[in-house]
Amino acid sequence: MVLVPERDLSFRKALRQIVPVLYLCLIFDIFAGFFLGSNFEKFIEQYPALLIVLPGLMGLRGNVFGAMASRLSTAFYLGSSEPDFRDRYVVANSLFSVWLATVPALILLFVAFLKYRDLSTMSAVAQIAMSSSVVSGVILSVCTAAVVIMAFKRAIDPDSISGPFITSVADLITIPSLVFFLLIASIQGSWILAILMCLILLFSFSYSLKDKKNWTIYRESAAIVFLLSMIQIVTGNVLEEFSELVYLSVFIGFAYPAIIDQLGNYGSIVVARTSTSLHLGEIEKPYLKRALRDMKFIMLTVPFVFPFISFIPILIAYLYLGFVSVNPLSMALFFFSFVLVVFLVLLLSFYIAILLQRLKVDPDNGGIPLVTTISDVLGTVYAVFVAWIFITF
Repeated sequence: MVLVPERDLSFRKALRQIVPVLYLCLIFDIFAGFFLGSNFEKFIEQYPALLIVLPGLMGLRGNVFGAMASRLSTAFYLGSSEPDFRDRYVVANSLFSVWLATVPALILLFVAFLKYRDLSTMSAVAQIAMSSSVVSGVILSVCTAAVVIMAFKRAIDPDSISGPFITSVADLITIPSLVFFLLIASIQGSWILAILMCLILLFSFSYSLKDKKNWTIYRESAAIVFLLSMIQIVTGNVLEEFSELVYLSVFIGFAYPAIIDQLGNYGSIVVARTSTSLHLGEIEKPYLKRALRDMKFIMLTVPFVFPFISFIPILIAYLYLGFVSVNPLSMALFFFSFVLVVFLVLLLSFYIAILLQRLKVDPDNGGIPLVTTISDVLGTVYAVFVAWIFITF
C-alpha cells in the first residue's frame, strides 16, 4: 500500500522539503554557471547564434520534463497510474517528452538562421543544438520518472520537489552538453552522431504515439511548447543583444543559470501544487487568500537561496578570472529586487494555473511550461538589469 503524502505546507516543511531541493538545484546551477561563464566569450566570438538558442534549450527542456513530472504526480495521486517504471503511462510519457523537447530547438534554430543567414555556421550550430537536445532529453526522461516515482513511494509530495529538481538538472545538462558538442563539431565524422540522434528521435516519436488515449495530452503539450518557443525567441534575442553587457559584468555569466532557474523553480512549485489542488477540489474562492497561504512560507526560503545566486557565483568568477567589481549598494539592490521578482513569479504562477483550468487546459500540461518560460524572459531581463547595476554602481 502506497502512503499518500501530506499536502499542507508550513515554514518547517518548506525548510525541510523545498529548501534542500533548491540547494541541490543550486549546486547544479553553479556547475552550469561555471560552464557558461567560463565559455561565454567563446559563445560570443565563435557561435553567437547559440545564445539565441540557449535560453530556449535550458528553459523549454525543463518545461517539458517539469510538465511530465506534474502529469505523473497527478496520475499517481488519482490512482490512474502506478508509481512504477514499467507502467505504460510512465513509459509513454517518457518517450513523448524526449521528442517534444527537440521542438523548441528546431524553432529557435530557424530564427537564428533568419538572423545570421550563414549556412556553414548554422549547420554546425544545428548539429550542436540537436545532438545536445536528444542526449539531454534521454537523460532527463529517466531522471524525471525516477524522481517522481521514488518521491511518491517515500510519501514525499512530488509537486514540491520534482519541478525544481528537473529544471535544474536540465540546466546542468544543457550547457555542458552544448560545450561538449561545440568542441567535437569540427571533428571529421561527427555527423554520424547526429544521425544516431535522429534515429533515437524517430523511435521515441513512433512508440509514444501507439497509445491513442494520450493523444489529447500530446496535442495540448505540443501546442503549448510551440507557443512558448515563440516567447523564448524574445529571451534568446535579449541575451544575444545584451551579451556584451553580461560579459562586462563578469559574474552574471556565472550566475545566469541560477537566476533564471530559481525563478522557474519557485513558479513550478506553485503551479504543481495548485494544479494538484484543483484536480482534488481543494481550492475555493477567494483565490488570493489560498495563494498567500502557501506563498508566505515559500517566500521565507528566499534568503536561504540568495547567496547561491550572488556570493558564490561572484567567488567563482573571482577565482576563475581574478577580478570582480562588487559594492554593498549593488548587492543590496540585487537582494531586494530578487525578493520582489520572486514574489511576482509566485503570484503569477498561482493565477496562471487557475486561468488554465478555466480555459479547460490541464494545468499539468500547460502550467509549468508557461510559468517557467515567462520566468525565463523575466529572469533574462532581470539578469541584464543586475549586470547594469554592477557596472553602473
